[in-house]
Amino acid sequence: MTVTRIGLKYALWALESMILPPLCILLPLAVVSLVWAWRRQHPIRKRLWRPSDWLVLSHLLFFAATISIGALYPAEGSPYGGPARALHHGADEALNVLFYVSLVSCAFWIWRMKGFRWFAASLMAVLECPIVGALFIAGMSVTGDWL
Repeated sequence: MTVTRIGLKYALWALESMILPPLCILLPLAVVSLVWAWRRQHPIRKRLWRPSDWLVLSHLLFFAATISIGALYPAEGSPYGGPARALHHGADEALNVLFYVSLVSCAFWIWRMKGFRWFAASLMAVLECPIVGALFIAGMSVTGDWL
């Protein structure tokens, strides 16, 4: 299998992993909170939303980066990986760094959106769920510990 096909398979699995217990509870609550905050705070109607606030969607690049690491550095003997390689401790550390940097990014965007932070926190919770799913799948790929 090519790395592209593996990456697409991992991305699909990451999205499917959002039905697992921690995320299947968090995601619906975050979506309900996002809709409620949208209706109460009206960030676009009150002109609180600036054009630069659309950059918050760049947070989803963490999803692509995480899946890429999982597809490029599978553990040796990984049943879904490409050519056999040894466990890459650097790839495992890169996943840890991506997780913490994504949390810092969430905090930054919530801090930056003054006037409608409840909406911003709800939006970041919704955007973080697929990233956590990607970290779950990529972590299994890099370590070789598949469920």
